[in-house]
Amino acid sequence: MQQKRHKIMSDQKLNSQTTNKKQDVLAAHILHDAGLSSDDLMAFQPIFRDAAVNLSSRLKLYSSESLWSDVRALETLQPFDIATLFNTDSLIVVLKAKSWGGEVLLVLDSNLISFLTEAFFGNATPKPTNRNGRPFSPVEIKVGEKLAICLVGAMNDIFGITQTNLFELKNITLVQQFDADDFAHSQMFSCMLKIGHNKTETDLRILMPRSCHRPIQEAITHMLRAPSNSTDPLWARRLRQEISRTNVNIEAYIVQGTMTLQELSHFTIGQILPLSTNAPNQVKLRSRQKPLYKCSLGKTGSNFSVRVSDVVDEEKEMIDGLVYN
Repeated sequence: MQQKRHKIMSDQKLNSQTTNKKQDVLAAHILHDAGLSSDDLMAFQPIFRDAAVNLSSRLKLYSSESLWSDVRALETLQPFDIATLFNTDSLIVVLKAKSWGGEVLLVLDSNLISFLTEAFFGNATPKPTNRNGRPFSPVEIKVGEKLAICLVGAMNDIFGITQTNLFELKNITLVQQFDADDFAHSQMFSCMLKIGHNKTETDLRILMPRSCHRPIQEAITHMLRAPSNSTDPLWARRLRQEISRTNVNIEAYIVQGTMTLQELSHFTIGQILPLSTNAPNQVKLRSRQKPLYKCSLGKTGSNFSVRVSDVVDEEKEMIDGLVYN
């Protein structure tokens, strides 16, 4: 009896692992087909917009005025573009982000610092001021540090799904003291946030290594699979809505098999290729060259149809192909 109970528990555990694996594979395919891949930076905009909203809610704790934040632009910067940023009158904040491939930089320019300083000290209509070459004061540097702490908290909330302290404040320095030559990144992913009050706007730039794309995708995949009560339900709902509204092209195809390039080169117009006897059960659905489901071919009335039978697991398919071929 005890052995039977143990076997049932083992089977349940195996079924649970199989289900989770299928969900992982399917979630990855759905993200790819929805455009949430490293090839499409704009697809990350809703996620960074949520981080911006989180940031504005934190900034309101330090100001009596209603400050807002949003995404202005997402782009990939080349070395020349990065060097240009370090020629501005700015504070550079370095964040430790090991799982994102290194360090993340925050570029806080003088307009942003002066605007937030006025807002934090009670100005009802905060605006950037002309510094006339004046260096940053200790108070302004402290304001920049408070902003960095708020942004770290916001990004940890949004992206730190499996790691609470994904980002940590390392140091804050004047741009003139920052050694850009030691910052070894040939390309960087840039997110420009705009922070403002009413119609007044200032900019905050986040510089991230290109290797951050994969962790962002993993955070989104985790959010898709997570129970709604384990995280911010509003953010999860918005993310699912973004994906559910995405239109993708679907193709149904029959897996023919393999042949040599020489055989393929001898094809002629009108040639008939025999299919295997189980060909109707070898149909797959794919989108953007990504296999999604295994299907079987049939008919509904006078129309051909496909019945979805299982999720495609590419890793298992590859192993089976190596074993049986």
